[in-house]
Amino acid sequence: MVTADEERDLKRRRITFSFSFFRQIKHFGIGDCTREWYAGLLQRLSTLCDMTLQELLEENKGSKALRCHPIDWSAKHVPLRREDLDWLPQEIRENDVEFPIMQISISQSTGRIIGYFDRDASIFHIVLLDPKHNLQPAAKTNYQVQPTQEALSQYDELLKKLEYFKELVKSCPNMDDKLHEHLKAMERLHDNIVYVDLDDDFYEIYRDLLKRHSLREIIEAGVTGLLN
Repeated sequence: MVTADEERDLKRRRITFSFSFFRQIKHFGIGDCTREWYAGLLQRLSTLCDMTLQELLEENKGSKALRCHPIDWSAKHVPLRREDLDWLPQEIRENDVEFPIMQISISQSTGRIIGYFDRDASIFHIVLLDPKHNLQPAAKTNYQVQPTQEALSQYDELLKKLEYFKELVKSCPNMDDKLHEHLKAMERLHDNIVYVDLDDDFYEIYRDLLKRHSLREIIEAGVTGLLN
């Protein structure tokens, strides 16, 4: 039960964004977006973070700049259904009444932010980014869904190229066995790789340590120290 004071507090809260349920899927990749597009996305998120839910949904209702409204799943040529968002928790995915999937405009020509508001009512979970307006195709594109490309990190891009090379090698049975063994060894190299992000100050310390120790030594010393 929410008290009157808690309800007033919720109404005053600024909108925040979560990427916990963000995915790239067919028709909703961001790999071919420009730097200007990313700048526009960040600027829109910055603007929205200075607003309350009431300001977004009520005071700016019908705003051509924000274009915030629930997705019309019955619209012409919509390329997926709500149930296709199968990475969302079942209680969210199957509850369109409490958790309608919404769209918010990045700008008129650069697509939409797709997601839903949490029970907290101030947290907007971003589910998809739609740079080509594919979730609600428009008459100006003859209701056609536009192709997109998945964005990959440099590491993931290398893995993708390795998989492609392995497929090529499979079609060459007479190729030197040493090459086949080398590919298998390369595949094992990334089994225990993790991504780490360091803040600026700690990164400078890390750079200094690298002059005297290998990365493996630094990580192993840190893990051992925590265990002890």
